[in-house]
Amino acid sequence: MFSQLKEALLPSIIGIMLHKREKLTRKEMAAMQDYNARLKVINRKTKDQVVIALVGLIGSGKSSVSEELSRHIGATIIEGDEIRVELRRQNESYEKTRALAEQVADRVLRQGGNVILDSDFIDAKKRASLREKLKKIPGVKLHFLCAYCDLDVQVGRIISAKYDQDPIGFFSGARSLWSGDPKIKPAIVKLREMMRRIPLHYRWVNKAGGKWEIKNPPCKVLADIDTTNEKEWKMEVGEVVKKLLG
Repeated sequence: MFSQLKEALLPSIIGIMLHKREKLTRKEMAAMQDYNARLKVINRKTKDQVVIALVGLIGSGKSSVSEELSRHIGATIIEGDEIRVELRRQNESYEKTRALAEQVADRVLRQGGNVILDSDFIDAKKRASLREKLKKIPGVKLHFLCAYCDLDVQVGRIISAKYDQDPIGFFSGARSLWSGDPKIKPAIVKLREMMRRIPLHYRWVNKAGGKWEIKNPPCKVLADIDTTNEKEWKMEVGEVVKKLLG
């Protein structure tokens, strides 16, 4: 009951306490402009405009789900990590990544497109901020979508990916200290970030030697998609597509 009340009231509080005071620096504006310049707005296939915001840990399959969903409903994917890369190029902090993503989404929506936000909306304030911003665009429907998978699979995805083939990726350019092979540094940084955020998505259960169990989503979601098995998760995305296309 408290969580539902929080989800309902927090957007207005965020609007008053944060949005009215939020200003972008010159470098943040430049980063957003550069990102916008590269972003292609996809023609939507749904009758109503929709925004899909992902909830999921690093390696959970958010990007794969986003791409599959975008292909079927016609949606422009806005990636938080790509915005961070643009901020890094401007030698600016990542503090306003959320604000920039919201402004880019606003531009796409006002051009009539759908939006998929490929970022983790596990944080209540982040969800509230998005809800408050979308109030200004009539008719847009917001849905949250949860992506998850077996933790061993997530770790495997991270350590087996060829990040050296992505020299401008967010984790490829991380400034974190690393004394080993530079080619695997991005995977190490990404794995560290995944470990840091595990408690937000999983709870530790002391039975059978102990294990991490996935928590219920922190908000109402359109679907929980288990990406462990590729064939099965694509079928689950297909069911989501049916709901959105009506």
